[in-house]
Amino acid sequence: MAKQSTQLQLSGQATIYNFLLNEVLASQLGSNGTFWIVAPWVTNFRLDKPYYVSFQQIVETKQEALHLFDILHQIAGNGSDVKITVGTDSNYHSPLKQLSQQSDRIQLKVLPELHSKAYVGCYGAIDGSFNLTGRGLNQNIELFTYYHDERNIAELKQTCCQYFNQGYSI
Repeated sequence: MAKQSTQLQLSGQATIYNFLLNEVLASQLGSNGTFWIVAPWVTNFRLDKPYYVSFQQIVETKQEALHLFDILHQIAGNGSDVKITVGTDSNYHSPLKQLSQQSDRIQLKVLPELHSKAYVGCYGAIDGSFNLTGRGLNQNIELFTYYHDERNIAELKQTCCQYFNQGYSI
């Protein structure tokens, strides 16, 4: 039976924070995996304290507070690839493009008509309604499923790969 948990809550904050922490740790193990993001909107939102997990010792940041892009940059810096597929709303592209220019391990593609949201790493995967934005994680009522079994992770990874390959570079 598949291991998963579906949650309806005011935010996916605790789940995504734990998910991100696990993936940063996985990238430190030298697995050289790929961290996939598929969402129409992705922003460099602040990971508000309390984190529910401790990022302090494993993620370097030059800012006072930790932000999503710090996590993605750290995953790439540890040797894993980060592949991001977003929608066509160009208001969100510039910061993502700047992030991708910081490392050749961070790649960005645009897929027209994208509405799906999925986040996949080595040890977990999430799909559901929330975008990787401050509002999507901290304010909106969202429905999502977290998977930690190999079959579901592999299926979502394949979907993310297909979306990424269908997209175009900016």
